[in-house]
Amino acid sequence: MADALPPTNNNNGDEEVFDEPPTFIDLNSAVEVKVDDAPAADDDDDDAMMDDDEMANNQTNAADETTTSDEPPIIDQSKATFTSHTDAIYAITSHYDAQSNTLYIVSGGGDDRAYLHLMTTSNNNQAQTKTIPLAHPHTDSISCVALNTPYITNDVSGTIQANQIAIGSYDGSIVLYSTTDGTLVHVFEGPTDVEWAKFHPKGGTVLLVGSIADGTIWMYHTPSKQCLQVFVGHEGGVTDGVFTPDGKAIVSCGQDGTVRVWAPKKGVCKHVFRLMDVTGGGGEEEGGGGGLTCLAVGGGQDGQLAICGGEDGNAYVVH
Repeated sequence: MADALPPTNNNNGDEEVFDEPPTFIDLNSAVEVKVDDAPAADDDDDDAMMDDDEMANNQTNAADETTTSDEPPIIDQSKATFTSHTDAIYAITSHYDAQSNTLYIVSGGGDDRAYLHLMTTSNNNQAQTKTIPLAHPHTDSISCVALNTPYITNDVSGTIQANQIAIGSYDGSIVLYSTTDGTLVHVFEGPTDVEWAKFHPKGGTVLLVGSIADGTIWMYHTPSKQCLQVFVGHEGGVTDGVFTPDGKAIVSCGQDGTVRVWAPKKGVCKHVFRLMDVTGGGGEEEGGGGGLTCLAVGGGQDGQLAICGGEDGNAYVVH
């Protein structure tokens, strides 16, 4: 049997042909709908509503921030606090004297001031403090402080050497004070600026200082208040230096990327370790790479290792 043919449209396209019977609305189930003829809300109203929402969210966030920022205060757990300085502290050192039960602290900072702080502890473990301003009127920041007390011994006559403080500043001043009461002892003439200061480990009567500005090292005898040597050779600022533990040599490092070993009595350079290729021999502000920045000696089994740090992030060990 032939398949049934689909319905034929005999109205020349005037009526639609449906594949399924049309569906009509049941008037008995119709629901009347009321249409609001009011004009649609403007965009400004939407913006106003959005602003109100944002304002509410902002108030909520602000309340949350207030709640979270209500943290408990930081508790000061220090044994004692010294509040003498009015700017950053750039240099500090200390020594504890067991005989007098006194901790000696020396500090210097960006306020161009240096202070001697004394702290003792009573039987009930309460700290008692005293601060003595050091008198010299510096005109630039204090860069370094040093105490000779750990190195003091009797001199050849049997007399105990004086306990002294050395203060170095970027204004070029090198000042000695008495550790006992902070009395000014002497002001040395020296380099253009002072970057670091170290006492001799055998007796504490010889002081060594170094300069960034003129690249020199100066050595002083504190009892006689005389300059013993000026060491010249670094091709840039001398960033650090120290006596070897036996006191027989001086080791320094600088912005020229070298570590140099010096003979204290003769004032000559005995050896140069070239560790960094620093163009121009100066710091970064002078077009160089910054060079070596810090130094420590006395390492190794024989105590002859020196370790220095560089602006390149490396630590260098030499023997």
